[in-house]
This record gives sequence, structure tokens and C-alpha cells, in this order.
Amino acid sequence: MGGITAEVDGFAGLNEPEVGMLPGRDDWCEAGRLSALTEYQILDTAAEPSFNDAVLVAAQLCDAPIALVSLVDEQRQWFKAAVGLTMSETPRDISFCGHAIREPDLFIVEDAASDLRFVDNPLVTGEPFIRFYAGAPLVTSEGFAIGTICVLDHRPRTLSEGQRVALTALARQVVAQLDLRRLLARHEEGEEHRRLLTGELEHRIKNTLSVVQAIVSQTLRTATTPAGARDAISARLVTLGRAHDLLTQASWTAAPIDALVKGAVGDYGEDSGRIRVSGPGVRLNARAALAISMALHELATNAAKYGALSNEAGHIEISWRVDQSRTPAILEFVWQEAGGPPVSAPTRKGFGTRLIETSLTRDLGRGRIEYLPAGVRWSVSANLANVQEPSTIGSEV
Repeated sequence: MGGITAEVDGFAGLNEPEVGMLPGRDDWCEAGRLSALTEYQILDTAAEPSFNDAVLVAAQLCDAPIALVSLVDEQRQWFKAAVGLTMSETPRDISFCGHAIREPDLFIVEDAASDLRFVDNPLVTGEPFIRFYAGAPLVTSEGFAIGTICVLDHRPRTLSEGQRVALTALARQVVAQLDLRRLLARHEEGEEHRRLLTGELEHRIKNTLSVVQAIVSQTLRTATTPAGARDAISARLVTLGRAHDLLTQASWTAAPIDALVKGAVGDYGEDSGRIRVSGPGVRLNARAALAISMALHELATNAAKYGALSNEAGHIEISWRVDQSRTPAILEFVWQEAGGPPVSAPTRKGFGTRLIETSLTRDLGRGRIEYLPAGVRWSVSANLANVQEPSTIGSEV
């Protein structure tokens, strides 16, 4: 609730300068002021003892029945603390504090009922029947007046010099309390952020160790020689590491599918033209990214040993598309070999086959591996929402 100096009479709004050239503040910036207020994150918060104490002290020092810590928002003034008043806010356009924040110093209206600018103000003609107002602006370290600490009375009066000094000093203390409150909130947010990061890191480490353990144990179970086991484990861990690198670059939120494909099959001749890759930009979440990287590695390894990459004529088509005509949207991914030796289904399932048919289906979606005469075909149909981070859905396809 702001006011106008008692020494000047006039009509409210008469010859009032525009925002940016307000009386007493040539550097006024309403956008900056509102931004500063928002940064304190204090509007519509619960009562706090430190601010309640400030208005109690102001009321006693100034012998006033009403005292407020008023924060001036875009369309309203909201009371963080109040004594002698039950309302929690009023429209800004009838507020006294809306005027007070435009002044560099203490702002006083000695008798609102005799001041033509306030004589028809509903806060003067009706509850709480304001006659006297004195407000000290709450000025941030950046120079923005975000509100006031003010005292009001039902009778015309003024303040002594000592009361003026005390009210101004209280305004500085309120700002100091606001700054401390903001600092503590940022510290708590930082602690919460660190706690979440620690929990997420522990979760990722456990998941990674589980994957590594599965790779090692399953490879050892199916390998025929120690050297073969060593080479297979090493290659699989390299693929896992490349996928981790891509996810780390994106803070473990999403990785581009084309980069995942390159990382998984690049060692097998993607640049030679024997592996052809095509598809739209899609970013996969961490679970799907790791799953498709491991699947592609197993398929490429098998193709190099027995399939399309085991001779000079074979090639592989890797493609994906998003079917937006379906609800929900579907990501379709296909690995198709051609030109290699004749294909037949294996007599026993190794680690790679089991990985593709079981665990990766859980992380990607419905998958199918076919041993067609022309070449191995692996296809996956996944709900797009299940394999993308929520923030990337719809942004790339």
C-alpha cells in the first residue's frame, strides 16, 4: 500500500510519467524489478517469524495500528507480514505501496482524505479507512524496489525524525532477511541436487556393473577358449563404453540413434559402404541406447564371422523410421543382411542370440530375429514414448 508525499497535492495519475522515467528513479525498470521480486520466490509463501517480528517492531516504534511488509507484484500488492490488517493482498492500482516503490526514500502521506490523489481511494473511503501512510522501500542490492515496510493509521499524523530513521533501518533489515532467505533456499536446492545426483550415480554404477557382470559370465559360459573369451569380453565392453560416452555427453538423458549405430558397427566397415545406415533423427533414452548398442554389436560380430560381412559381396542395411500414423507412435528398427553365405538357424543359442531375444526385448520393445535364406534380419517395433526421454518426444520426428 503505497502513497504520495504529503507536501504535494494533485490528482492521482495527473501528468504521471511513464514507467522508466518515474519520479526519483530515473533508472526505473519494471521488468527488472519484477524479475528481482520473482527471484526471491517469496510471493504467496507462509508466514515467517522474522518478517512478523519486523512489522511488530515497526508498529510499536511508530505507534501505528497497522504495519505491513508489502511486496508489489505486477497486478497486486501481497503482504508477507501484517499486523492490524486481515486482508492478504490488494490490487496494485489502488495501493499506496505502488507509489512508494517509485521513491528513493521514505514516502509519507499525512492525510489521505485531504489529498486529492487519494480522496476517492477505496482503501481510504472504506476498510481499512486509511488516513496516514508511511512506507520505506525495500531496495535490493541491484537497486530494485520490490516492496515496502510501511505503517498506517486511521487518523492524520506524521512521524518523528527518530521514527523515520527507524523505519528506514527496518527496511534494510527486511531486505537482509530476504537475501538470507534466498541464500538458504539456494543452498538447500544445491544440497537436494547433489543428493539426487549421488543417488542417480549410484543407480547407474549398479546397473553398469550388472551389465558388465552379465557380459563376463555369459561370455565365459559360451566361449570355447580363454583367448576367445578375452577378445569377446573386450569387444563387448568397448561397445558398452562407447554408448556410455554418448550418454555422458548428454548428461545421461538421451543419445542420438545414428551415433549409437556408428559406435556399435563402425569397426566393421560402415565407412566402406558395406553397412548402409538411414533413418530420421531420434534420441533414445539411456536404457534403450545401451540395449540397441549391445544388440548391434552382437549382430555385427556374427555377420563378420558367419554372415554378410564374412565375404566380399555381402552388405547390411540398417534403417529405422517413426510411424506417427499409429497411436502411440511407433519406432521401427531393422537390421537386414544380404549377399552373404546361405543362412540357417543356429543349432544352439549363444550369448548374443539370448541377449537379443530376451533381455533387449524388455528394454526396446517387441523384437524378432529371422534367419532368412538371403540373410539375417532383426526387427524391433517399440513404443516411441518408451524409448525416448520425455523432453525429446516430438522434437525430432
